This record gives sequence, C-alpha cells and structure tokens, in this order.
Amino acid sequence: MQEQNEDEERENTLRQRQKDLENTRRSSERIRKQREARQAAAMPKVPEDAAIARDPSNVNTADSKQTSTAEPEDAHSKPLSAAQNDWEHQKQFEGASNEQLDELMTMIGLENVKEAFLDIKDKIDLTVRQNTSLAKERFGISLLGNPGTGKTTVARLYGKFLTSVGALPGDEFVETTGAKLSNEGVQGCKKILDDIKKAGGGALFIDEAYQLTSGSSFGGAAVLDFLLAEVENLTGKVVFILAGYNKNMESFFAHNPGLPSRFPRQIQFDDYEDNELLQIFNYGLAKKYNDSMKVEGGCEGLYARILTRRLGRGRGKLGFGNARAVENAMSIVASRQAKRLRQERRVGKTPDDMLLTSEDLVGPQPSDVLKGNKSWSKLQQLTGLSSVKESISALFGSIGYNYQRELKEQPIMDFSLNKVFIGSPGTGKTTVAKLYGQILADMGLLSTNESEYHQFLVAN
Repeated sequence: MQEQNEDEERENTLRQRQKDLENTRRSSERIRKQREARQAAAMPKVPEDAAIARDPSNVNTADSKQTSTAEPEDAHSKPLSAAQNDWEHQKQFEGASNEQLDELMTMIGLENVKEAFLDIKDKIDLTVRQNTSLAKERFGISLLGNPGTGKTTVARLYGKFLTSVGALPGDEFVETTGAKLSNEGVQGCKKILDDIKKAGGGALFIDEAYQLTSGSSFGGAAVLDFLLAEVENLTGKVVFILAGYNKNMESFFAHNPGLPSRFPRQIQFDDYEDNELLQIFNYGLAKKYNDSMKVEGGCEGLYARILTRRLGRGRGKLGFGNARAVENAMSIVASRQAKRLRQERRVGKTPDDMLLTSEDLVGPQPSDVLKGNKSWSKLQQLTGLSSVKESISALFGSIGYNYQRELKEQPIMDFSLNKVFIGSPGTGKTTVAKLYGQILADMGLLSTNESEYHQFLVAN
C-alpha cells in the first residue's frame, strides 16, 4: 500500500511538472509576441513612485466566476479629463508639443496637478507673446501630499518641463533630501548650487524638505537660512522644488516668515479614489506578470473592486500609502496565492499559476478562518469566561456580516476592534488578549500599514 501511495504521488508530481512545462512554454510564446508588438509601439515610461494610467482590458464587472486578463488597453479609450481635453486641444489646434506634459497626462488621477502645469504653460506663453522677461519670475514650488501620490515623479517632470518651455536656461537636475542637506551642512549645499550654476542652470529638488527643521536635524536650520537668501538670488537661474507631507511641511514653512513667499506655488496631491486605486492595481498586475495574469471575476470585477475599496478606507488619513498601499496589497495577494497553490499541489491538483482567485484577492471568509483556527479553539476551551466568549463571538459575527455586505457591494458597518479587558488578577485577561489578537491577525485584520487597522488591547 505504501508503494502504491508513493507511485500515485509520483504520478501526480509528474502531471504537475508536465503542466508547469506546458504553461511555461505558452507564457514564453506570449511574452515573445508581446515584445514584438511593443517594439512597434513603445510603451510610456513608468513613474517610480506612482503608476501611469494604463487601463485594463477585457473588463468584466459581473459577479460571476469568470476570468479576464489584466491586459492594458489604449489610455484614450475612456473619456478624457478636463486637463487632458485642454492639452489635446492645444496640440491639435495650436500646434503645441511638450514631452513632459504628454507623460503627465498619462498618469492616473492628479487632475489638479495637470491643471497647474497647464496654468504655468499658459502664463509662460503669454509672457512670450507680450515680449516680457521671465528672468524675475518665481517658479519655486512645493508639492504636498501623502506617500505614493507621485510627488517625486512630478518633481522630476517639473524640472524638465521648465527647461523645455524656456523658463530655465539649463537642464541640470539635482535630487536630494532634507536629511542629506542637513548632514552636508551649508558648504555642501553651496557646492550643489555652484555645480548647477556651472551647468548653466537647472532645478534643485529637496524631497522630505521638512527634515531640515526636524528636532533631530542639527545643521538643518542653518542650511535653510542659507537657502532662504539663495532662492531669491538665483531666481531665473535655479528653481527650488520642495516635497513633503502636509502636516510636516506646516512646521517647515513656520520656520521663517519669508519662506512662503519664496515658494508662491503649492500643489496639493490628493489621495487616489477607489477607481484610480483599481487602475493602479491592474497596471501593476500587467507590468509584473507581462499581461498574463488572469483575475477571477475580471480585472475590474467584484473581487478586485472589493480589494481596492478596502484600501480606499484609509483615504484622508495621515500617511495613507496610495500607490504604495496598492503595491503592499499586491504582495499580500501574491503570498495568499502562493500558499493556496502549495496546498492544492500537495494534494495532487494541477492549479493554474496564472490565476488569482477570490480568496487570493480578498482572503477567505471569516467563518472559514475560525473553523480550523488554533487560537479560536483555545479560547473556546478556556474554563468559564462565557461573557467574554460571547462578546468576541458576536464581534466576529459582525466581521462575517461585513464580509457578506462587501460581496453585495453594500456599505459596511463601522466598529472598532479595540478591546479593554478588565478583571481581577488571574482571571485570564492576558491569555484572552493574546488569543484575541492572534485571531485578528489570522483573519487578516492587522497590518503595519497606516491605512489598515491598528489594535490596542488593554488589560487592567
């Protein structure tokens, strides 16, 4: 019987390997064809801290168990935004052309950023028509918003954009951070500016500029005082671009009353909406898996919408990760898929490596997690504590109810998962708190991401 079982396992393994080989051959052929197609039509450049708007095709919004690939389609297949329409009109009827604006217009969301760029271009065009000088025009700018909204990418585009429209005499672009400038001191900052001037002019981008005024920055204040004068002295030669989070930048501008006037332009980077997070997710899938990954329900179907809608609940909160939150979610989805595939292959199945199921995307049903959960079983086996068990059981029932409402795309109930355990010594408060926290973790309700739940378990 043992030999027979081993023979069956070998046969299952052989079938799995044969299917793996077949899938690899198909994937290789598909990638080859895609590369040939892209040689004829080059894909746009991908920003480093946000995603370009490449909309998924084969959209299936039905709730059925159908699948579709995350293949991107033409970015112009959907209605253009007001800024995109304006830019297309300028190109078609006024003969305008600008690579940086073209690239910006392909990015997901950022409508106010696109409009700000167009406003600057309009002003420069008017100055040219009026035959006046741009030498004393202040183009310093501060980019404010949560992480993952594209500030760094836009800062790089802004420097190139100003050079392309004639607002800067040179195209030198230097990127640094507030912490690095603080460490290098005034002399290091002076050397950077001298190098930019020797190159004929350009832009200095200071990411996380608020670090210059943080409590741990010993030389930051001196550097900022030095820059305060240089921003004015180098107008028309060097443009200073600042980026940071809203709350932190408030203390930065409060350092000196003259700072806000040196940076007359501020662009607020809003958090991405749910539909934009979905576009970023699908673009990430297409890029990572070479347009080969299939999604249960469709790449814009129910389960993909639930995934990004969950992320969107962190919108507006300090530190919401936006595109980075999507990247983290993709990593979690990939981990779930890997675990599921390992379990299915273990029992002799031949699952599809290029399919994301509903469980991969949104996790298992809460009731399924509790069925075989060790921490839940230990909690039920504790002596007494009936009121505690009933309270926690009711809470998990609410979590399951919310899961069902998500599947129907209905608003979920808002409630806190934080708990306070009160009782005399030796009544099991610490044990229950640990088990409760572990169950929440097993259900996927705990995360270090700011946009997810943070739990505080207090025992007294």
